[in-house]
Amino acid sequence: MKIAYFTDTFIPEVNGVTNTLSKLGVYLDEKQTSQLVIAPDYDGKNPNLDSDYRKVHRFKGITTSLSPKSRLAFPLFWDVDKICDAFKPDIVHVTTEMGLGFRGMRYALSRKIPLVMSFHTDYVKYLKYHSLEIIKPLLENYLAWFYSFPSRTLAPSRYTYGELRSKGFRNLEIWSRGIDADNFNPGYRNDEFRDKLLSAQGGAKGKFIFLYVGRLSAEKSLDMLVSAASEIERRFPGRAAFVFTGDGPYTDVIKSKNLPNSVLTGFLRGRELSQMYACADCFAFPSATETFGNVVLEAMASGLPVAGVESGGVTDFLSHDQNALFCPPEDVSAFTENLIAIMENEALRTRLSEEARKTALTRDWNKIFDWLVEVYEEIIQEFKKEKNRQTA
Repeated sequence: MKIAYFTDTFIPEVNGVTNTLSKLGVYLDEKQTSQLVIAPDYDGKNPNLDSDYRKVHRFKGITTSLSPKSRLAFPLFWDVDKICDAFKPDIVHVTTEMGLGFRGMRYALSRKIPLVMSFHTDYVKYLKYHSLEIIKPLLENYLAWFYSFPSRTLAPSRYTYGELRSKGFRNLEIWSRGIDADNFNPGYRNDEFRDKLLSAQGGAKGKFIFLYVGRLSAEKSLDMLVSAASEIERRFPGRAAFVFTGDGPYTDVIKSKNLPNSVLTGFLRGRELSQMYACADCFAFPSATETFGNVVLEAMASGLPVAGVESGGVTDFLSHDQNALFCPPEDVSAFTENLIAIMENEALRTRLSEEARKTALTRDWNKIFDWLVEVYEEIIQEFKKEKNRQTA
């Protein structure tokens, strides 16, 4: 089988999509499955790749004000056609609705090749956080049209599946996500790392560390976390630290608050990220816009209790008072009280932590990718049968 992937986000960018595609690429390499990845270039620093089983071809991308770290690429159709025709894919998988995703969709349809799409980001929900709700009808109509073409649209969670189905999306299936429990586990906890992290606050001794990992942007409801940090500092001065790991436009807002209990680490990768999770005491995640929530699963695998909101894809694997504490979306007071409860109640914290780790360990990447390959094969066979029927 030869698979062509079209994506508007790829390494070195850090997010749930790139993490999933990276894991999938390694899995397919091990299965000796040929892959072509059409992706954006980031400032000319990301060369094309041609290995035994994987080809990565990049096109120059442009920045956007909504996501300065990302790139959107709009190559000429015939340039894409030439590369893909040489590869001769059996199936096309589109992971984005934008520039390269549109070109992937167009290529599959023009060559009558099986097409699958995966839904990763609910941009409609983002609009209100960027004062763009005026274009909501236009965006919804475009997405409904765009997702009308594939043989399958893969949703990352039951929650997202339900939302897409209610909007009339067809041919839906759930393609969930896994976790590498070796890279994310409590064994990475390190007192020296904790002290260095909070060196500006006199070290970590006696401090309770709340951690957020992800894009620092308004649609993640970080205003809730900043308000909670301020209130907890007022009620428990010097007791807690709030660590923000990631980058994005909300960074400057956090800095402007001058919170004495906040730490901004920027993006972390590899061992440093694993240590960051394990060295925290609670994962604080106020976002209500997640289609899945990979970082929450990473935190759970690291043994962290979670304080979150009862909305979005995280509801697939988080349960209130079992492995997390939930509050309604945008309820700052309830979110703050849940953070305090986890900080103050050791028995609760231990129980949530143990259950979180158990839940994470049930999520195996290989089984998830095995299922995806079966879907590819099923779609290819459907296409062959339909082609034979039409020529009979």
